[in-house]
Amino acid sequence: MPLFSNKFSPKSIPVRKQDTTVLKSELGSDYASKELSLDVGPLKLKLGDFEISFEEGQWIPASGKAGAAHKENIRLKNELERLEEENNMLRLKFEILLDMMTDKTVEAEQQAEMQRAQSLGNLKQKSNKKKWS
Repeated sequence: MPLFSNKFSPKSIPVRKQDTTVLKSELGSDYASKELSLDVGPLKLKLGDFEISFEEGQWIPASGKAGAAHKENIRLKNELERLEEENNMLRLKFEILLDMMTDKTVEAEQQAEMQRAQSLGNLKQKSNKKKWS
């Protein structure tokens, strides 16, 4: 026997298993699956005329002026997100068009310079021919 053993430590108790066979046989399997499942609808709380429901971790007003205002706020928030996305898309399109216009302007200026250089070259050749003739 060890010198420092703890002889007063309790034994672990085995986990109880729920027997669902009685519930299934007496009330039917549909009722049993409904009663034993954790699928719970939204939690609702009603105080007088005021009703709120707990959805997705937030208390949301379901009736009255607050409910209508909440629904309007959600609608406006969705509209704001849509408009922000549209605004971002239009900014992107504007940037792309500005880049395209800059490229075309540079190409046109280069082409104009090449034409000027060619015309100057042609004039020099003509003046050189006149000098030699």
